[in-house]
Amino acid sequence: MMLSMLLMLPNTSPVAPVRRSPGRCAVAVVVGLASALVLGLASPVAADPLDDAKATVVAAQQAADAAAARYEEAIGHYEEVTAQIATLQAQIAENRAEARELRAIARRRAVEAYKGRNSLEGDSFLTDDDPLTGIRREKLLGNTKRQEDKAVARLAQITADLEDQHRALEKRRAEQEIALAKAEVEQAKVQTQLQEAQVALNALEEYLRLQVEAQRARDIAASIARSASNRSNGRNYDGSYVATGIVCPIRGAVSFIDSWGAPRHQGAHQGVDFMAARNTPNVAVVSGTVEFRGGGTKGNAAFLSGDDGNLYYYFHLEAYAGGARRVAQGEVIGYVGNTGDAKYTATHTHFEIHPGHGGAVNPYPSVRAVC
Repeated sequence: MMLSMLLMLPNTSPVAPVRRSPGRCAVAVVVGLASALVLGLASPVAADPLDDAKATVVAAQQAADAAAARYEEAIGHYEEVTAQIATLQAQIAENRAEARELRAIARRRAVEAYKGRNSLEGDSFLTDDDPLTGIRREKLLGNTKRQEDKAVARLAQITADLEDQHRALEKRRAEQEIALAKAEVEQAKVQTQLQEAQVALNALEEYLRLQVEAQRARDIAASIARSASNRSNGRNYDGSYVATGIVCPIRGAVSFIDSWGAPRHQGAHQGVDFMAARNTPNVAVVSGTVEFRGGGTKGNAAFLSGDDGNLYYYFHLEAYAGGARRVAQGEVIGYVGNTGDAKYTATHTHFEIHPGHGGAVNPYPSVRAVC
């Protein structure tokens, strides 16, 4: 059930609508999200605030759906019992009407028995001028007696049935009260969960709005930083491979030079070292699939298999952000550190580009325009 449908849940049921202010859980959504916005990405082990906000919305939506389902079940049982009560009441009314008629017959039978008219002595037969008339009278009285006997027996049966029906009615009324009380509780839960879901949605919308504004601010600041930095370095990169459509792998203040081929103890340098403060976020330069493997000289390492067909390396990370997964362009995947053989050097991210998953190429021509 979609949230929009839940928000239109009618209040025309036998249960009065219950309104409550958002509970502590709803407040926690705003507080938690606000805290995430304030702290930003300072903690390397913190989950992505957007993922947290999405998870909160999903949890609130599912809780509202579950509460609505329970409410429908409770109100359905209430309506079913109410219908059973109406049927029992109609049966009781019919039996009472029949019982009144049968009691009249029983009373008449009792009076006749008291007067002695229910037993024939044969006097009327003997004194009647027409024997056939006496015979007919005898048969008529006999038929009447049998019918009255059946009426008395039927009255006894109806009386027993009425007692059973009354007991069943009381039981159904007790069930009706329980079902109604349960429906009231579940409706209150629906309202509460809907309020919490709305709070979560509002928080997510606000977070996304702030993210857009923050991204614009970052873009402006990064543009100013790029303009202030001499990234051209006077070298000619004509004919060099350039990965188009990427974003800067570092989100924050960064400094780097073209160190491709520079001497290292393990051989010529195969990437660019992005100097940045510890725990500065590393982001996916393109959308794709990220995996994490650690150990050895590279330390904590992320490997991004981009949807553009290229493979991207991030080495010496302080920590990972999340686990192996599909990522969107710009999604945080790790944080700047100096793990591996960089433990005695400044915090930085060693970044490599492998076009078509092949050998590494100088990443400088690709990143100098976006970082």
